[in-house]
Amino acid sequence: MSNLNPDPNPNKAAFERELASRVLARRRLLGMIQRLDDKYLAGWVHKDICRRLERFSKDVAEGKNPRLMLLMPPRAGKSRIASQSFPAWHLGHYPDHEIIACSYNISLSMGFSRKVKGLLEDPAYTNVFPGVQLDPDNQSAESWGLLGHSGGYVAAGVGGGITGKGAHILIIDDPVKNAEEADSAVTREAIKEWYGSTAYTRLAPGGGVLVIQTCWHDDDLAGWLQTTMHTDPETDQFDIVKYPAIAEADEYLDPSTEHIVRNPEDTTGLKLLRMKGEALHPERYDIAKLNRIRKTLSPRFWSALYQQNPVPDDGTYFTREQFRRAGPPLKSECNVYIAWDFAISEKQTNDFTVGVVGLQDSDDVLHIVDLVWFKSGDSFFIVNAILALAKKWRTPGMRMGFEDGQIFRAMQTLLKKRMKEEALFIPYEVLKPLTDKMVRARPLQGRMQQGMISYALDTEQYTMTQQEMLRFPAGKNDDIVDAQAWLAQLVIGAAPPRPKKAKNALPSWKDSLRIRPRGDGHMIA
Repeated sequence: MSNLNPDPNPNKAAFERELASRVLARRRLLGMIQRLDDKYLAGWVHKDICRRLERFSKDVAEGKNPRLMLLMPPRAGKSRIASQSFPAWHLGHYPDHEIIACSYNISLSMGFSRKVKGLLEDPAYTNVFPGVQLDPDNQSAESWGLLGHSGGYVAAGVGGGITGKGAHILIIDDPVKNAEEADSAVTREAIKEWYGSTAYTRLAPGGGVLVIQTCWHDDDLAGWLQTTMHTDPETDQFDIVKYPAIAEADEYLDPSTEHIVRNPEDTTGLKLLRMKGEALHPERYDIAKLNRIRKTLSPRFWSALYQQNPVPDDGTYFTREQFRRAGPPLKSECNVYIAWDFAISEKQTNDFTVGVVGLQDSDDVLHIVDLVWFKSGDSFFIVNAILALAKKWRTPGMRMGFEDGQIFRAMQTLLKKRMKEEALFIPYEVLKPLTDKMVRARPLQGRMQQGMISYALDTEQYTMTQQEMLRFPAGKNDDIVDAQAWLAQLVIGAAPPRPKKAKNALPSWKDSLRIRPRGDGHMIA
């Protein structure tokens, strides 16, 4: 049976569909992605990312210095959009722009570079942006340019050299490889130093910075940039967008500000994105799949990688339920210990010198009763703080412990001299540091798990201590944890004091033996 309504001009209809596809691909990033991959299934999150990147591209062209941070779970499509499709789309509009793309190693960055090159060579792309072609004399995977234009693309590893290169857009995708790197203060400092001294200085006037990653640590690149912008309003202010794998609250989009609002009191004018408990992109990872992943991973890694929170609110290494709080015991009935953790160096801007006091009671419970913390590279200041805390808690059997290292060795002579001047002869132990902070804190963790740590600190000290411990080892600061770890080391193997016996109201038979008989003679019959 023949078609009763045949298309009078099928070639014209196909032409119109092709023309519409080209117009949409040029106008919208998602349109280009779907033109090049007709099987691409976009969820609301991908539409949201594309819309933000379109605005980012426009702001770069207008010299507005845009700053955008996208924090997403792995395998959620962030790199496909932001590191592969977006550079091609942006260069299609602005072929004289330069892009520098960086990842935790050069091989990953070069992989993104090849993907972008592949898009530019696709006929479906060249039909949309006919004036954009690769320069045949300049198209290595590490660096390539555009024929007849000054724009191009450079791939680099985080920490690598990009001197001499310029960037209208700096893309940093996954600057941290894994938890081991994220937990290394040395690695974190190196990445931050590279960002400030190398990568950032490559930006053209008005250029944009795009950071794409998962939240490994409070002080990784993303965490550090967020802390900096909150503490100093004159620094770069990033538009930060977090996409948890499972919604922890009802999420709405405010079209007027383009902010994602969670649990708003008034939903008027807001667009619902998803309800609490719903998956980010259920077509790819539904709730059942995400729950299997959550049960497979440790709570810390699930929270960091999938929920964009480096540590669950109730902690992982130390948990909220382990904290005990009570009044202090009598100092005279306890063994007194003081431990000091010194800031590594003046370059470690996050580090504090911390002194902590613990009282070991007759039940071997360690009561944390005092805490001092400060930033200072002055040996005189540190020594005076040590002596002041020692005088405050001085008892006949008190012991102190100091972290061995550059700072202690530099002030040890001064400390002995001042102890002699103050007639404060307190035995101390030099504690050999372990590079792995989690291993160092195991005795403290064990005591916490067994309920053998109790806190008698004031509200401010206790709150600060608890917050730092709950975020360990992924928190920005860990100095209070380190000081308590040294304290727990000091107590290892130390016998708790004997409980003092209560005085009896009536004398015992032993007391009668000590009664001296009356009379003048030396013997009484």
